[in-house]
Amino acid sequence: MKTNFFENIANLKAHGMWTIGIQNDENGNFTVSALYAPFKSNEPATKMITPLIHRGTASDMDEGFFEATLTQVDSLKGLYSNLKAVTASVDAAKKRLGQGSKPQPAKPKAGGDSEEIEVGEPKASAEEKRKAYTDTVRKVVELNDLCKYEDALAILPSAEDYPDKKEELEKRRADLERKKTQYAQALTLFNEA
Repeated sequence: MKTNFFENIANLKAHGMWTIGIQNDENGNFTVSALYAPFKSNEPATKMITPLIHRGTASDMDEGFFEATLTQVDSLKGLYSNLKAVTASVDAAKKRLGQGSKPQPAKPKAGGDSEEIEVGEPKASAEEKRKAYTDTVRKVVELNDLCKYEDALAILPSAEDYPDKKEELEKRRADLERKKTQYAQALTLFNEA
């Protein structure tokens, strides 16, 4: 039996990772989920994209699966391209800001002895904390890409430790919890089949 399924995927010109789940029942109905993502997509926003779900008979799938999927793939290719451009511009702006900033001298304490100086959090400490956060989130994203949601949740920084990142961390935690549940359900369905 010859099919042209993979030729159709190649013709979409969407290089990357395809996640396709197929479930069929005793009545001949299919439920197919399809999600496309480029290989190295560590953008947090892309993790919010849900798969496209197709339902129908085998002939419905043969006739309409690729046409419906093409629309999603075209919009996602543009989305990923835009996210990369935005990330690159943010990184460039951060570098420029870092080059233009100069260390502030210590200021004498108001109303006190002129030998006492008020010292804030050292720049190196704040920078180390930011770097630790960035490295940890990068590792969380890698674990997420490997579908190791439990491990990612275990190392996700606490909102109490990073109050300025509270909203981002809460969204990331909710997303990981949702994916962990979906993954467990998918494995259960797969094992039952």
